[in-house]
Order: sequence, then C-alpha cells, then structure tokens
Amino acid sequence: MSKLLLVCCSAVCLAGPAMSAPSTVGLDLVPGRLSFDAVVYHTAHWWWFEGGGLRSDERVFERPVALAGFTGRVNSVSSVRCYFDIGETYGGPVLDMYAQLNWNSGWTLRAGQFLLPVGLEAMTDAADQKMIYNSFIAGYAKPGGTRDIGALVAWHGDDLAVSFALVNGAGANNWDDNRAKDLCLRIGARPRQDLELAGRGYFGWTGPSEALWRTLAAEATYRSGSWVLRTEVQNHESRDAQNNAGYLEANLALGRWEPVVRADFILPQWQRLDAMMTGGVNLRPFSEHFVVMLNGFYRRNFQDEWAAYGFMLRVQAGL
Repeated sequence: MSKLLLVCCSAVCLAGPAMSAPSTVGLDLVPGRLSFDAVVYHTAHWWWFEGGGLRSDERVFERPVALAGFTGRVNSVSSVRCYFDIGETYGGPVLDMYAQLNWNSGWTLRAGQFLLPVGLEAMTDAADQKMIYNSFIAGYAKPGGTRDIGALVAWHGDDLAVSFALVNGAGANNWDDNRAKDLCLRIGARPRQDLELAGRGYFGWTGPSEALWRTLAAEATYRSGSWVLRTEVQNHESRDAQNNAGYLEANLALGRWEPVVRADFILPQWQRLDAMMTGGVNLRPFSEHFVVMLNGFYRRNFQDEWAAYGFMLRVQAGL
C-alpha cells in the first residue's frame, strides 16, 4: 500500500500541462469567417521512486493527446469558439465552448466554458509550453481544474490588462453543485518593455458544503535578449490544504534548440518542504510547429521522506 501511495502522490503532483486554446490562427477554412487549429502530442516517462524502504519504477507510454478547435467570426465584433480533446475514444470532453464580443476599445465579454486567468502556466497555450509537466501550483490555482462555466469581462490597454470572471466553480463540463458563485480576478501591467507583472486572486466555495477556497498569487516575466525568466508565487487556503508554492523558470532560445530549467517548491502549513528541480531541452529539427521535448527531474519530499526522479520524452506537432 505504501508503494502504491508513493507512486500515486508523485503522479498527481506531476500533472500534465494545462491545456488552453492556441493563440495562432491555424488554418483558414473560410477566409475571415472560420479557422481551424490543432496540436497533437505523445509522452513517455520513466520514473523511479524511493521512500519508506521501498523502491519502484514506472515506464509508461501515456495516452496521446489531440486538441482541435474551431473559431468562427460572425462579424468584426462577435465570434464563437469550440475546442475539444479528441484523443479520447470516440471523442473527448469539451474544453472551450463560448461566445465572445471584442471591441476596438479593448473590452472583451465572454460567456460559456473557457480557461480562466489563473496564472502564467495555466494561460500558456498547450503548443507553447516549455516543460512537459506543470509546476506544483497548477493544482491549487482553482478547484476542479483551470476551466469553468460562467462569464468573463476583460479590458486591455498598451501596458495594463484586467480580467474578471464569475463562474460556477465546479469545473469544466460539470453542473453547479452549490448556490455560490466563484470569483476570479487578474491584473497585469508592463512597467517596462522587458518586464511584465501580474497579481491574481481566486475566491470560491466548493461542493454542497460551500467550503472556502482562496488563492492569491503574484507573477513576473523578464525578457533579456534570448533569455526569458518567469516566476509565480502563490498562497492557497482551502478546507483540505493550506500552503505556499512557487517556481522560477528560465529558458534560452538558441534557434532550433532551447534549453530550459525550473525550480519549484510547495510548503504546506506546519510541514516541511517539498521541492523539485527540472531541466531539459526543446528541439525543433524541422519546423517551429514540430518539437521534441526531453526533461529530467529530481523531487524530494522532506515531510514524508521520499524522493522521485526520472526522464520524460514528448513529441508534439501543431497547426
């Protein structure tokens, strides 16, 4: 049982990247009216676990992921978006399905099911992720995953952006399970051309008991030549967990290959540190839209006295 628990804990905390709608246009099926985009990737991992006097390993080819979306433009202001995980047998769940209004003044109104503004990692397109797996904070950004059903109002200027969402809080493709609504707010600013800062908060009430879920976070991105440094720090409180978490990530664009490294941690209240180091390289041998990702990691949980390390390989192509 201890061996199984160790494997499960590591697998959960190494959850896959948050999937989001691609920012690129993809293919114009009907010029100016209907476009199609897609990304497909397949991951293999080799993990080793040590703890409680036990050793185990896991060698797995994961389920291939195929994400496909359609964006239709009704006119210059209104559009609709449908985005699916079609890698599941007979078609997978709906990821995004919403109607949107965009005005030249910078205002946006969106209604339906969509990705919430809950962090740099969560808001990064699946095709643009630098690491194969997300950091620890992704699991605590909001309950029920990073997508939800509701409405969003946003405004963006040259150096300032504000997003506010009111959602069910039960997660994507789920009926609301209480009378409360969850609130999500993110404010981003660019004080200099090479620096972007943001603060965000999520306030929710989960399940029929309407238990509090609160997350507060700060984000920063710094660009210098070919270097990009990115960090997020987050404080979370819910009925089942209270913790501080964060990461620091750096990547260097060198043409067809891109080294990347990340250090992340989670510090539960009244407990000891859980930390992980990940390094890797992203290779684009043929095209910007075809990438081979190789990551290696070492994780140490000082509270429960176990360690995990391993390698991951992903092959990805997109439109």
